Amino acid sequence: MTSLVEIRDLSLAFKVYGGSRQVLHNVSLSIQPGERVALIGESGSGKSVTSKMLIGTLNMDHVQILNGDILIEGRSIKSMSEAERESLKGSVMSMIQQDPQTSFNPVFRVRDHLSDIMRFVERTTGKPLSKAERKAHIIEVLRKVKLNDPERVYNAYPWQLSGGMRQRVLIAMALLHPTKLLIADEPGTALDVTTQDEIIKLINQLVEDEQLALLMITHNLGVVRKTADRVYVMQHGRIVEHGSLDAIFRHARHSYTQRLFDSVPKLYGPEVGKVTRLRDEKVMVKVVEVSKTFVTKKDWRQRPIESVQAVKPLSLSIHQGDTFGLAGESGSGKTTLARMIMGIIDNTDGNILLESMPLKSWRAKVKNRHSIQMVHQNPAGSLNPRRTIAQTLAIPLKFIGGENGIASQKELDQEVERLLALAELPAEYAQMYPSSLSGGQKQRVAIARALAAKPKILVLDEPTSALDVSVQKSVIELLQKLQRELGLTYLFISHDLSLMRNFCNRVAVMYRGELLEVGPTEQVFVNPKHNYTRALIRAIPVLSDDEEQHKPYLSDDDAATILQSA
Repeated sequence: MTSLVEIRDLSLAFKVYGGSRQVLHNVSLSIQPGERVALIGESGSGKSVTSKMLIGTLNMDHVQILNGDILIEGRSIKSMSEAERESLKGSVMSMIQQDPQTSFNPVFRVRDHLSDIMRFVERTTGKPLSKAERKAHIIEVLRKVKLNDPERVYNAYPWQLSGGMRQRVLIAMALLHPTKLLIADEPGTALDVTTQDEIIKLINQLVEDEQLALLMITHNLGVVRKTADRVYVMQHGRIVEHGSLDAIFRHARHSYTQRLFDSVPKLYGPEVGKVTRLRDEKVMVKVVEVSKTFVTKKDWRQRPIESVQAVKPLSLSIHQGDTFGLAGESGSGKTTLARMIMGIIDNTDGNILLESMPLKSWRAKVKNRHSIQMVHQNPAGSLNPRRTIAQTLAIPLKFIGGENGIASQKELDQEVERLLALAELPAEYAQMYPSSLSGGQKQRVAIARALAAKPKILVLDEPTSALDVSVQKSVIELLQKLQRELGLTYLFISHDLSLMRNFCNRVAVMYRGELLEVGPTEQVFVNPKHNYTRALIRAIPVLSDDEEQHKPYLSDDDAATILQSA
């Protein structure tokens, strides 16, 4: 059988500053019609470069093919004209982009984005459609990707849709024309675990119903287990291992593949959750019947006429040495609660106490600003690209300089070096800019900046969601080390329940602003009280059938009903 796609010993280099930098080294990969193939590896391994070269979206003015070839349905791309290469996007392959947030222009409606794709396909196929025919086809495809109100979605702006709905629109864009190969580039990375599970199920169903081949590009090994027949493992632009799903997951041979598997946090097993805790009885944070209501609309006199209750009255306590996990999907109220605890926004009702001191006045918030600090989700966005690492760390040090006695440049430099050492970064990184650092290194700088104020409590808002699994593991190990050495207390906000299972000693689950359950991590994961918690745990992609069997029971119908209402 002729392969649908065959990449033969492909080596690529990017042209940079009069020279070149090789990014792919003799990559070979094949996909048969109807086959599901996964390409896995960390950021920078060459996965996306390979897929973009395959579909033809790389700017070839800046790319040099050193050797090798790509055959599509037995035909070399070197023998194709530019028009023939372009036509492949409308007849042979389509791509689902990674980030539904940034893949759309927010000033254009969904219909504009989809109509542009349709007009491109019409030009390449030479089969123009009328405006009514074009709309009818788009509505049909939106319905195919399980969007319940396709007419409303068709006329909506992207920002009026949820993340899961935007991802479904991206899938619809890939299915607007007949295709044989669907390339999915990290389609669930930016989504909650339950939404990701729905998207993966949808892709699998569409691949089966439309009899498509699938190339799944991801670093999420749990997603690979749900979507692939064969697996290619990529590192530093090379295919280091490939084989059937069973062979890779049960008998991985390459050390890099084994390290990837070892980095994935497990849900169940003898070593899960076996982390020494420092918890004592001193209450660091006490939340008493706290709620938050946002005014969404005012009348001409600026009186509120519409509002939404983001956090309903809830109470919880975080003890010294706790790693307290706050779980829930986007929009559940996790970050709003954290911002109230930080004193960034005021609570509508109830009381928040930090070390028994109420946060009711501006004076109290200023007095406690050193006690509690935050590490943000995206390290690339939380660091100023125009400042060196030393300048970034110097800002909080100068801000609290009077209290800590940092009076001279020499003392400031010594303190910057100390913070870098705490974050396990070399002292020479002080003069670098964020653009010179990897994602994990940027997050370590963000942690060092939070430690500059010598806090007692760190609020960790999705601190590893933008990182690869192995980098994620190293950052978590750093946080555990800092907690032991400095006696820190953590409020850990995440929708990654696998990570929370191995990092937190207590867990609270939020849903639509309501606290559904709170308790020791083992209790919540082994015997959850609420069906919503069970549905969340069921949606987590795992690496083995054994872990799947240990998940709490919930029927598929009940899980679907709960998550649909969410």
